[in-house]
Amino acid sequence: MKRGGSPRPIQEYLSESGLRWLKISDVTSLQTPFVIDIKDHIIEEGLKKTVFLKAGSLVLSNSATPGVPKILDIDSCIHDGWLYFPESKFSKEYLYLFFKYIRKQLVNLSNGSVFNNLKTDILKGYPTGLPDEETLLRFDEVVQPMFLQMQNLTRESHKLSDIRDAILPLLMSGELDVSNIDL
Repeated sequence: MKRGGSPRPIQEYLSESGLRWLKISDVTSLQTPFVIDIKDHIIEEGLKKTVFLKAGSLVLSNSATPGVPKILDIDSCIHDGWLYFPESKFSKEYLYLFFKYIRKQLVNLSNGSVFNNLKTDILKGYPTGLPDEETLLRFDEVVQPMFLQMQNLTRESHKLSDIRDAILPLLMSGELDVSNIDL
């Protein structure tokens, strides 16, 4: 496990476009395992002081709201409030569910004066039973199709929300007339 990084002062690196910049606040209200929309961006120069992750990467919040696992559905940079897992013998689905399961205990172990922080030592020292390889393979065979379906439904829901947000103002203003549509 490794920690993300933050260019400082961050205000000098924020941009209207460029590399996506994942914040903890982007995920705190998400009911899905997948991050499909990130509003903030940083300029290319910020890449030298942060971590760029490809879609499909698992991240775990370690500050402010610690212990929240998410799977990126888009490429993004992550700040130092995130942990990531460059190599693991466990699938991202297994780790996601494991972290969801132990989140309450992780929050209780976290500490900090202003925000609770989940230090990597706490996570590394967490007692864990390790399943054998065959069990992990069988687990992934069952769970991965479920996660793929959740990801597809999350994408579809996001597209439908975008369509609604584009059409609703047109309907409300009268620019789009639907009075002749026969339902």
